[in-house]
Amino acid sequence: MDIRISTGTACAVGVVASFAYVGSADAALVATLTGYHAGRYQECGFDSALAWNSNASVSMASIRAFQHEMTTSSGQQILTWCTEIYQGLDVGTAYTFNEVAAEYAPGGAVAPGPMGAVKAAAVRDLFARWINPVNGNVNGEMADRDAKSAAFQVVLWEITHENFSAMTPAGIVSQMSLSSGAFRANLSGNSATWYSQIVQSLGVGGFQTTAIGGLTNEFAQDQLRLVPAPGALALVGLAGLASRRRR
Repeated sequence: MDIRISTGTACAVGVVASFAYVGSADAALVATLTGYHAGRYQECGFDSALAWNSNASVSMASIRAFQHEMTTSSGQQILTWCTEIYQGLDVGTAYTFNEVAAEYAPGGAVAPGPMGAVKAAAVRDLFARWINPVNGNVNGEMADRDAKSAAFQVVLWEITHENFSAMTPAGIVSQMSLSSGAFRANLSGNSATWYSQIVQSLGVGGFQTTAIGGLTNEFAQDQLRLVPAPGALALVGLAGLASRRRR
């Protein structure tokens, strides 16, 4: 299958801090892709028919592995990361997303389909270790942000897209490889180094958790984000400070 790449197509995600999403389309969020954050183009490919350890060839394409900024209809800015590479978002276009639990993202309109509980446990550990819950960016120095953000996005794609046979989060980590399986990537520059460090960190000392929510749309690229969004967290903190001062 071919990967559609067009100007303005986004591959994005975001982190969370408190979890109250459901598995059905009970809630809807209207949001517009307003810009790109840190990341890089990376060569990736996906063939949904392949097993996790397959060495069959996969068509590759240069894909935007960036964090993205979206603005909701209420004016709130949220940072997201994408969970599927076969659909896209266009800058300036508003989309109506279903708000779902991470386990139900991607939505299943196109491959790879919902990640389920085991993959979601690995993804929550990924977010807990590598995403700053205050600002929504990857942890670490500003100078490393582009390479590290691209690596983070590729790790997320690998978890959501790979046809793992493992039945535990630890088993998933042990089966991760960019050179075999349904999902492939040839990472450039420091992104390859950060990819290795991110994967090696997963599950160390036990799998951590954080609140992440899915955004799904049948005709657009599905996303993950922090709940509440980092901006909302900052406003909550300011409100609490003001309340204490009044007392």
